[in-house]
Amino acid sequence: MAIVRFNVYDEFLAELTKDIELVDRRIVRITNLYQGSTVSPSLKHLSVVATAKVGVDIVRLDVYCGDVWDVNTQYNDVTRKKAQDIQHRLTQAGAQLGFEIRAGILEAEERQ
Repeated sequence: MAIVRFNVYDEFLAELTKDIELVDRRIVRITNLYQGSTVSPSLKHLSVVATAKVGVDIVRLDVYCGDVWDVNTQYNDVTRKKAQDIQHRLTQAGAQLGFEIRAGILEAEERQ
């Protein structure tokens, strides 16, 4: 199993479209991913992540949207709005392609 990674949602959608009949159960998972910063404990990096199993591979999109602080700032609103817009575009395009949109991230199984 390989993970095919994208950072541009148009490329991610184009990849799914090319192998549309191989998208497992026609499910695409989309979620916001908050990751802690190494600079400050009150700072988190926000990305939108979308994944789908296509054949034996996982196709993954990671779009960095910006930083979110624990305190409320105008930058938090801008970052969250960007994430919301990307999720909306992915959801709309996925629905037009006939995919069921679900939350979460599909990850490769760990082999023991």
